[in-house]
Amino acid sequence: MNDLPLYLLDDILFRLEPKSLAIMRCTNKYFQSYISEDSDFQIGYLSLFRPSLFNLGSYGATSVCCHRLVSSLEKTANLNFSNRCYIFGSCSGLLLIYINGLFVANPFTNTFRLLDHSGSSLLPWIVGGDGSYYFPNEHEYPQGNNARTERAMCVGFAVNRTTKSFKIVCILEMETVYGFEINDGYCWRLSETTINASSKSDLTTRMKPLYLDGTLYWLRNDGSIIAFNPETEQAQFIPSIFYRESDMKLLFAADDNINRLTLLLGTKETISIYALRKNSKWILATQIKNVSMEDNIFVRWNMVAYDGKHLVVREMKDRSKGEVRLHDMEFMMKENDFKGLVHVYDMEANSWRVLGSTWCPSHYDRDFYKFTPSLFPVEEDEQTKVIVASDDQRIRYLSAVMRLIDTTK
Repeated sequence: MNDLPLYLLDDILFRLEPKSLAIMRCTNKYFQSYISEDSDFQIGYLSLFRPSLFNLGSYGATSVCCHRLVSSLEKTANLNFSNRCYIFGSCSGLLLIYINGLFVANPFTNTFRLLDHSGSSLLPWIVGGDGSYYFPNEHEYPQGNNARTERAMCVGFAVNRTTKSFKIVCILEMETVYGFEINDGYCWRLSETTINASSKSDLTTRMKPLYLDGTLYWLRNDGSIIAFNPETEQAQFIPSIFYRESDMKLLFAADDNINRLTLLLGTKETISIYALRKNSKWILATQIKNVSMEDNIFVRWNMVAYDGKHLVVREMKDRSKGEVRLHDMEFMMKENDFKGLVHVYDMEANSWRVLGSTWCPSHYDRDFYKFTPSLFPVEEDEQTKVIVASDDQRIRYLSAVMRLIDTTK
């Protein structure tokens, strides 16, 4: 096959499903180079598959939903987990996911790696471990599902495309001092790096950290940012400030088009998008009109994802005030069930459309994670590989989540 004309080789390889293509890349040096991450072939191959949007309950979920960002086709699964599922991060085509065990998974190639999370001082506490807590101010976080899972934003997930490696970084809050706990796929350790903020302000609850240009960023309530480079283990305090009215919604995001951190502030009428400049100032980039929401059945709304190309907004509606199927009524009375509509705004087309629907009991929020397909490898070498039994129930659930990704072209 090495001697085939390139157009014929491409025609053959483009017919392969993702896992087979990933295996093909390992057959010899020629294909390793030809199907490499930055090659024209892989760029063209991956362009056939569109990004997706996972969403699941913030406090652990027994069902996971997946939308395709470029169409209204919706794939949903109610997986009936015996243990709840958590997603802690999505980066470069990999998911950091917990289903009675911590996994790094590539849903596109249907491959995964099991990690030992017991050495972390934070993760066992979030997913319902023994409840012990590392920080001196542990009395501020009493036992309880909400208190635990609200700290999920302390977990950062970074994938280095150059070194073909990933790292998990947990930020540890200690008054105005921040420490960092790191896992490189094999063990947990505390970084020698700490950083002292100039003033006390909590990390913004349930606001996920961002990974951009090799650095993880956490937003604080006062608008300042804690930055940490997982490779150099250098930390930085960014003293940015923004002003937010009490009725404004907030989203911390990254704009892939301009490669900058962005901050979205929204009301029911207008959403303003700010970009962070090098002088730590937020500059208004653009404003858009928010999606129209029906006041008579409207409950609440929030912005859940933004990448410079798409803005995703979710609104909650009280289904008891709209059309309700009769067999839903008893369940709704017990669970106070609300219906959620997911809207996506195309920044180039300047238009809104409905992406799909979700549901959520009134006491639950939902987390959204953008997933962009990649062939990034996650397998370990044979000497360090953790063997997982084929009949392990966790693998069945994990495989069901990974199958939500549409790999049809």
